[in-house]
Amino acid sequence: MNKDVIYIEAEDDITDILAKIKNAKNKIVALVPPKKAGVLHSAVNFKLITKTATKAEKSVVLVSSDESLTRLAGTANIPVAKTLQSKPRVPQLDDAVEFGEADDNPVIEAESDAETGAKKIEVKSDEEASARPREAKAAAAKKTTKAATAKKTPAEDDDIIEEEKPTRKKTASKVPNFKKYQKLIIAGVVGGVALIIFLVWALVFAPAVKIVVSMNTTPVSFAEKVDFTEVEENEDIDKGILYVESKSVTKSTKGEFQATGSIDKGEKATGTVTVKVNSPVSFDGLSFNKTITVPSGTSFTYNGLKYISSNAATIKITRDNVGDATKNCKIVSSSISCNLASDATATISVVAAENGEKYNRGATTSGWTSGAGAVSVTSSSAMVGGTSKVVKIVSANDLSEAEASLDMSIDNEARDELTQEFGDDYVLISSSFNSGDSKVSTSPAVNEEVGDGVTPQIVKEIKYTIFAVRKDDVERYITKIAEETMLGDDTQMIHDTGIDNAFVDGFKDAGNGVHSGKIKATVKTGPKISEEIVLEKSLGRKLGEVQTMIKSIKGVSKVELKPSYFWVSSVPNDANKVTIEINAAEE
Repeated sequence: MNKDVIYIEAEDDITDILAKIKNAKNKIVALVPPKKAGVLHSAVNFKLITKTATKAEKSVVLVSSDESLTRLAGTANIPVAKTLQSKPRVPQLDDAVEFGEADDNPVIEAESDAETGAKKIEVKSDEEASARPREAKAAAAKKTTKAATAKKTPAEDDDIIEEEKPTRKKTASKVPNFKKYQKLIIAGVVGGVALIIFLVWALVFAPAVKIVVSMNTTPVSFAEKVDFTEVEENEDIDKGILYVESKSVTKSTKGEFQATGSIDKGEKATGTVTVKVNSPVSFDGLSFNKTITVPSGTSFTYNGLKYISSNAATIKITRDNVGDATKNCKIVSSSISCNLASDATATISVVAAENGEKYNRGATTSGWTSGAGAVSVTSSSAMVGGTSKVVKIVSANDLSEAEASLDMSIDNEARDELTQEFGDDYVLISSSFNSGDSKVSTSPAVNEEVGDGVTPQIVKEIKYTIFAVRKDDVERYITKIAEETMLGDDTQMIHDTGIDNAFVDGFKDAGNGVHSGKIKATVKTGPKISEEIVLEKSLGRKLGEVQTMIKSIKGVSKVELKPSYFWVSSVPNDANKVTIEINAAEE
């Protein structure tokens, strides 16, 4: 019957053997191990071979006369044959799998070249194959004959004449000189202790394994609207209400600027004007008594120069000012309108609207206009005392330009300082960063004189505020919502909540210490595997076995086992000596 013969190399591991079985073309597969096949000295590996062969619909036969391998093969119900031509049998089972015809076929013998390690296959006839045992038996019989002859004594052969034995001189037994071997004994003891210490270290303390598991994960966008409260007692993470904290810091920045404003700090001209009441005047009755008031601040103009009254003036109109009522008065509607027969006058103090010598004028009786329609100026005294003194000042425009030119790197400084105050345990809400109350001052102040050689300075103080939420609270909320989304899928788990890159978008103040926003992150989901699961499948097992078991988990793409030393072939039973690294790669 046709079969595939697989010669196992000493460096092959169990995954290589399983792959060769899967790729075999024939239904019957013969495994021919070398003299030292460490990978097959494991009952688990034989069971893996049986499982793989069953799935691939193959019949596996072990070709070996090694008793230990035969026993291990028996535990996995794998038939064993001593040669490629003999019938295989499962230990303690009667039915055998037909593997080849016994005596009519040539014997195939395989041996490894001592120098190159390559296998040499020699085909011999049955007679040549059977000649070797007969030659071995003959050689053994020959040796037995020689030994029997050598053991004969003179007493066993009557023809041998007993010869006289020479007498030996008795000598006294010598006591060994132990001092001669003292150094060798000490060196041997030290070497033995050192060897024992090394073996204990190498077999007990040194073994350690690093297991690197690579798997594929799927990124999932997370965006959930939440509320924030400044009252910790009101926090309810399960309902999407998270406690938010705020911190503030005041920073100041300053600079210099040039003053461009100016003001005349001279004196204003002063004087008086005489005014009279303009006709006609309306009276409510025939008493013809009336009072006209000119308020303080009334303007009077002379040739375009404005003067302002510094006091109020009251002008009384009497019957005498009306004169002959029948001639000067007439009834208009319900009142009496009269042209005054004599002037009703008053003198008012005025001051120039601005400083300057140009406001100095001599006395005059004409050229004035009044800002009060009820009166007109009849004359004025001389306007005197006006002087000019123009000085540089800080104007409001200077203040605006100076504030705009300030170095506002304090914004970043304030943000960095507040970030450090919160630390790595918080998710900073960047959109809540606020420069609230501010205070701007200049020296000299606005509208104050800037002396010669003085450079004005501006100082701006700003209070910055920012909010942050505890990272643990955010991660707990992300985990809750993500797990609810994966409800019912036992093969998946969250491998990364994305908390390191999580942020709050659209932070808004709803008033009364309540805010709203949306938590955003990228969550990575993947196969259900963790350090605990890897440990459970690894402790105390052979490296090849561990690699096969973990790689069989759906979603695991690669498994690497890195022993601490070349002689370490198994994962220690001590979890403290096993380092596990799980790497996730996005699909």
